[in-house]
Amino acid sequence: MDRHGPGAEAAAPRAIGRASVGRAAVLPPGSDGGRPPTGTAPGGRKRRRRWRSLLLASLAVLILLAGAGLIGGAYFYDSVPEPADFSANENTFVYSADGVRIAKLGGENREIVAMSTLSDEVKSALIAGEDKNFFTHSGIDLWGVARAAWNNLTGGETQGASTITQQYARNAARDLEVSYARKLREAVMARRLEQEHTKDEILGYYVNTVWFGRASTGVGAAAKAYFGKSASRLTVEEAAVLGAVLKQPEPNDADGSKGYDPHFNADAARSRWGYVLDNMVEMGKLTPQQRAGMVYPDKSLRKYSASAGETGIQGTGTGFVIQKYVQRELAAWGIQDWRDKGYRITTTIDSRAQKALEAQLFRTFEWKETCTGKGEKRTCVNDVVKAVDHEVDGKDTKIKGYPKNVIAAGVAIDPSNGRVLAYYGGADGTGIDYAGKINEGTIWEDGGHPPASSFKVYALAAAIDAGISLKSTWDPTPIVAEGKGKNCDKYQACPYEVENAGRSQGAIKCKRKCTLEEVTKMSLNVPFFKIAKKIGPDKVVTMAHAAGINTMWALIDGKARHLDDPATDISRASFDYQVGFGQYPITVLDHASGMATFADRGIYHKPHFVVRVEKKDEQTGKYHLVPNTGEVVTGERRIRTEVADEVTGVLKQMPGYYYHPLTGRQAAAKTGTWESKALKGGNSNVWTVGYTPQIAAAIWVGNVKNASDPIYMPKARGGGNILSVGLPADIWQGFMNVAHTNMKLAPEPLANGTGGKLGATKDVGDGVEPSPSPSPSKSPSGCVVDLLCPDEAPDPVPSPLSGGQGASASPTPLPTAPDQDPGDFH
Repeated sequence: MDRHGPGAEAAAPRAIGRASVGRAAVLPPGSDGGRPPTGTAPGGRKRRRRWRSLLLASLAVLILLAGAGLIGGAYFYDSVPEPADFSANENTFVYSADGVRIAKLGGENREIVAMSTLSDEVKSALIAGEDKNFFTHSGIDLWGVARAAWNNLTGGETQGASTITQQYARNAARDLEVSYARKLREAVMARRLEQEHTKDEILGYYVNTVWFGRASTGVGAAAKAYFGKSASRLTVEEAAVLGAVLKQPEPNDADGSKGYDPHFNADAARSRWGYVLDNMVEMGKLTPQQRAGMVYPDKSLRKYSASAGETGIQGTGTGFVIQKYVQRELAAWGIQDWRDKGYRITTTIDSRAQKALEAQLFRTFEWKETCTGKGEKRTCVNDVVKAVDHEVDGKDTKIKGYPKNVIAAGVAIDPSNGRVLAYYGGADGTGIDYAGKINEGTIWEDGGHPPASSFKVYALAAAIDAGISLKSTWDPTPIVAEGKGKNCDKYQACPYEVENAGRSQGAIKCKRKCTLEEVTKMSLNVPFFKIAKKIGPDKVVTMAHAAGINTMWALIDGKARHLDDPATDISRASFDYQVGFGQYPITVLDHASGMATFADRGIYHKPHFVVRVEKKDEQTGKYHLVPNTGEVVTGERRIRTEVADEVTGVLKQMPGYYYHPLTGRQAAAKTGTWESKALKGGNSNVWTVGYTPQIAAAIWVGNVKNASDPIYMPKARGGGNILSVGLPADIWQGFMNVAHTNMKLAPEPLANGTGGKLGATKDVGDGVEPSPSPSPSKSPSGCVVDLLCPDEAPDPVPSPLSGGQGASASPTPLPTAPDQDPGDFH
């Protein structure tokens, strides 16, 4: 699996902006800098170097004598880049709707700080160690240049002698060479900067681009890495620590120096800190009394962390939210380059809902590639080595202990506005998104899962919309196309074969005359096949699209059908009668959207992930809304209110029917189970979907590698198939209870249906009155058998959480646990 490297630090970009580059770049004694040897004698090289040094030193002295006039007339004056041309990338921050930061993006860790937000003392503390004369010179320390030239000429310590104006100019131009020629370039650039920009502007350019160590570029990131606060809240003592660090933020392996980060060199860091404060006294920024009262800020200094400025996706399941959906919405608003441009993006994700979802299903996987053969015959296979189950807030997830091939995905939406409250398609933003699409926009677009009986919600709505009452009756007798029991011609359904998975006809108490409400509760396939045939499968697809299903995958060619496109084929060539019981794959996101529409009584809100987009003003440090961006919440009536309410009236009976009611509130739900194609009798896709007025959620459980392979319960729990009323219902129930509680959502009632008064009952379905039964026999005790015999034990009612059944497994009556439909693919 692909993995993020959010804390990875590129060596080349990090070098840019370091105040100590000039010092650290000095070659060790005797080094030739990697130059290839020549035929010139060593003595000749030394003489030439000495003459060159004399010439350049003389030029430096001329600079000292001529001052700014000579520099201003340098021939390369026009080639100096403008500050606006310099790269000043800044982190973009992504937040949840309730204000929790979920990501910090950008190639380097930088937060631009407006100088207006810093006090004069803090500004001075940041630069006093590097350039105490900054506020008085004109960009160039001429005496420093001459002194450095003399020291370097006479064999003294190689010196930088640059003002911070020069340092910034050098770093902005990415000129890391230690030479006199570089000094001349710096001088020219510094003079131009000083002529065209204020001291505050130059100071801002410098402190926002210089390297502070701890993965932090600029004072904004450094303040958080060292002290856990914004730069505007730094004390003078804390700012002096950062000012001291600038001389050398990190150890130098080349010369063994430790630098001035207190973690690496506490004594030197304190000494340098004192030097910075003493310089501030010389600058007139502190009085001797103030200086004497200052204490090194050990208490507020954070523990060292090399990844203190780590960038990238910091959430867990929110990776796909940012990598796919946020990026897509920004692109639609014309924002393409945004990850390192100082944006603040507020998403629709609610951190409380997100955590509640992940607390049920978060799981990571370890993969191993195994290869066989050589050359062109070499083949490699990726297999799951193990699943790793993590505690969330100190508690186990619902998926813990399940076999290593089992994965779950889920999406939750606010029905009133379409905001996606929680999203989990996998543990990071790479690899397969099990809640959404993959390879989107290509011929290999995929990502759907067969929804099975959970799709009957849309078939039910289509039937009601077409005038079919909940009290209409249907014959659930299995349709057989071959053999002794062939009856498909009787139902005008040849050559189709349809079963009510997991149930024999004798186990269905309503026999051959079952109401639409009953077949929905029992999740019988045959009646829903007949409904799709009666009203047309295109009507079921149209209703599903009205609710929020935007993409379905046809089985004839395996390709996606985009229902938003009017030209998309939704005829029987793409979606046949089996659409009535959920044969055609859809995404978890779309299914959650469909549930949200029913929760809002037929009003559709487009699912979205971004609430607002803001950009930082570099002058003030404040964020401002980016024009023509942000959510636009508009509801669209897509399903008649009475139709949506009639559906809800049935579905709100189901959570209790599945033994998964929510605590203290009404909820509507539907489950679905799809049989494995790889192993008859096994299950491969199981669902629970549903809603309250405040949250709609869809939960899917399947196979992490091969979509059609079976998934099983843990052996410790008895093994057997995972059922729709098992793990996915457990996850759905757990999530909904915790999310509503943590978001402080008061219970609200769901709509009531008419109970079948809407639509026709006669001449609609094909329900058949049962043949007259013979008079009931009497037991020896004289009571009527099958009615009430005190000495006769009633038939046991198996638990819906017991072992699973395949489509053709020996059926077991389940009168109180309807949706044991583990093979709705016939």
